[in-house]
Amino acid sequence: MTTSKPVRGKKGMRLSRRAVLVAAMVAAPSLPSGVVAGDAHWVSDCPPPVVVSSPDGVPCVSGDSTRLNPHVWNGDPNCPPPQSLVPPPRPTEGVAPIPSMPPESTPGQTTEDYFPLDTDSPSSPDASPVPPQESQTPSSSPESFSQQDDAAQQTPDPFVNAAPVDTPAANNTDFNNISASDLSSSFASTQSSFSSAPTIIGDFQGGGLAQINATITQAYSFHATGTRGALPTFDRLGGGGFNPDVLAASGTGQSIGGSAFTNQFSIVEPIPPTDADLAPSSGFLFQGGTATYTETNATQTASTADYTDLGNGDQWFIEYEYQQVIGGSEGAVRPAPSPGVSVRRVKISENFSPEVRDRGFVNYSFFNDTYGGLGDISRFVVGLEKVLVDDLVSIELRLPIAATYASYQNLDQPEDRDMEIGNFTLISKFALLRTERLLWSGGLGIGTPTADDTRFTMRGHDIIQIHNESVQIQPFTGLLCRPNADWAFQAYMQLDVAAGGDPVYVNTNLSNPNAGNLNYAGDFRDSTLMHLDFAASRGVYRNRDQQARLNSILANAELHYTSTLEGSDIVSAPNFTYTNLKDQFDIVNATFGSHFVFNNGLIVTPAMSVPLRDGLDEQFDYEAIVQVNYIR
Repeated sequence: MTTSKPVRGKKGMRLSRRAVLVAAMVAAPSLPSGVVAGDAHWVSDCPPPVVVSSPDGVPCVSGDSTRLNPHVWNGDPNCPPPQSLVPPPRPTEGVAPIPSMPPESTPGQTTEDYFPLDTDSPSSPDASPVPPQESQTPSSSPESFSQQDDAAQQTPDPFVNAAPVDTPAANNTDFNNISASDLSSSFASTQSSFSSAPTIIGDFQGGGLAQINATITQAYSFHATGTRGALPTFDRLGGGGFNPDVLAASGTGQSIGGSAFTNQFSIVEPIPPTDADLAPSSGFLFQGGTATYTETNATQTASTADYTDLGNGDQWFIEYEYQQVIGGSEGAVRPAPSPGVSVRRVKISENFSPEVRDRGFVNYSFFNDTYGGLGDISRFVVGLEKVLVDDLVSIELRLPIAATYASYQNLDQPEDRDMEIGNFTLISKFALLRTERLLWSGGLGIGTPTADDTRFTMRGHDIIQIHNESVQIQPFTGLLCRPNADWAFQAYMQLDVAAGGDPVYVNTNLSNPNAGNLNYAGDFRDSTLMHLDFAASRGVYRNRDQQARLNSILANAELHYTSTLEGSDIVSAPNFTYTNLKDQFDIVNATFGSHFVFNNGLIVTPAMSVPLRDGLDEQFDYEAIVQVNYIR
């Protein structure tokens, strides 16, 4: 930068250009505050432009302002100063307006051409201005003034250390270069903000960790006539005719009650066509039974007498049972998840950035072979984020919806699948700290119990109900570090705490529900979860053409950890328990994806998440993800 030349003042005094600039700024009336909440954009009239070098060393192309900070001119004659840097005149009574400062490298121009020194003052009414020619001619001033001139020329230029814009505007890493009033240059309002503050993609399945473990028994007993032989067969009395192959004995039998004869046999499951009772539904499994010789149908006690053939009508007492176990294990015949199934708990870090911005978004996740026997799940999350205070505060709404195992199940029918609406979540986010390279935010999510209750019925009667009434409290914090224009690193932490419990009701007679009624068994409280997430993003493609549809591509790699911070709650009743699938979860998943940033404010993110642990810590075989953001 060219050093300042001295300006001759009144009575031979020479003033450095910097002194003139400082005096002019002091003499000017106070400018209104132009910085809002760490914002580097001037809200009112702009100050004189700051001359800096080209930010990336690329020669400026005429009309191309995409690489430049809209409030800093690089001095290139091919790129005139942005309009925002040309302030309107600010005449004030008694003080001349301060003109804009030109590039110091302009040949043939001196400080006096732009800062003429007005030596007229109320104290010197007869003073006359110094001709510009004198100021450009070396002076034969006393030695003391020469020393002052030399000192002035050696004084470090305060503008030399002005930090240049080191990246294009579309990828500016300076979080302070944000306009609270000009949406076109705000990280919080344009698609360029996404490249500087991309979102974490996520990994969480979203269901509760608990399942019902209930045993439902269906027992049958009746008298039947039987044949005499090593393996007798039996026909139910009053069953509509003799069918000796319907109920058959297995094994050699045994003698009970002191009988000298074999008077009890195990039996095999009845096979249609039959007049014997069969399984209530496909979920019930045959548990075995016995045929005991009673001689008559007036008793169920074994007889010690010898039995005759079927034609004599001797009686056997037949008893057997079917059972259905619902929930309780990874390979359960009939899963029985908590309310909301796979849309109960929301992980805020999914499609999340510490930046506050106006946006709408949709997340889609396909979970293959979800744990707990829930099978494949397709889940959608629709959301909206709105800035309440520019660059400081936003509020976000999220609603998960999934095609999944239904929350209502009729045990008399095959398992049902349905579209389930999950718990609606309200999220407030606050930008707590902004620097040139760091952005730290925090906030609170509130999960409301809008998902359906869990309900099981059999033979037209409710046997189990779990009401979805608990509110989830979800404090979180996130940190974004952007060391340069290409890389961004994020860390995130969230707690998920149940503010209350879900009431559990169980039929007092699970085997014969029409003979019982629903009875309150207790409240079940979800275990507190902690989520830790780490993400690294790198720009792999950037298009400087503003007319191009695709602006940039960012590659993303993430590591996610979810753990229970306390042991599982449990609610018990006869033949019934409701608890977590296991007491301690430590879920670790990795996610890989790419952000495609388009110039119309659309961002499309395909990704894949894979579990890194097995057993019940493996929530799914894999998760295929597509996220769409629209930033206004």
